[in-house]
Amino acid sequence: MAETTNIAAQRAQNESERSAREIRQDIEAKRESISQTVDKLGERIHQTLDWREYVSQRPFIALGVAAGVGFLLSGIFKRRPTPQERIMDAFAEVTEDIADRITDFAGETFKRRLVSGRTVKAALTGVVTKAAMDYARNQLSGMVTGTNKQAQVEHRGQTGSNSAPIH
Repeated sequence: MAETTNIAAQRAQNESERSAREIRQDIEAKRESISQTVDKLGERIHQTLDWREYVSQRPFIALGVAAGVGFLLSGIFKRRPTPQERIMDAFAEVTEDIADRITDFAGETFKRRLVSGRTVKAALTGVVTKAAMDYARNQLSGMVTGTNKQAQVEHRGQTGSNSAPIH
């Protein structure tokens, strides 16, 4: 009987060894299969995210996207004119408009007597621009001087002085 238990124990041990080997082989096969699957998945992701491949397959869509992105970026980084530039542009438009009206009104007379209509237009534009700038300068200096005079009057009222303002 002791031999039967020994033989049964040996068989059980051989079966457990075989099954351990089979388990190791199964694990190795599964590991290799998983590794191949991950490699294939990585390749597919790379192909999907590769912009060069996308552009070569769909050039018009890529061109549209690039134009849209460029349009958005140009709107974000657009240069804004300063207030002085806006004022100067407005003066230029007004003087050009006035010069055009004057040349339209008296254009035939000037064109017959002068060398060129451009000369008249340039001269009128210069005169009108100079007059507009002088007017604006006078208005600004009047506002600044008016503010100073008002401050002097308030100061005189507080101190009780009746002396003439200093210019």
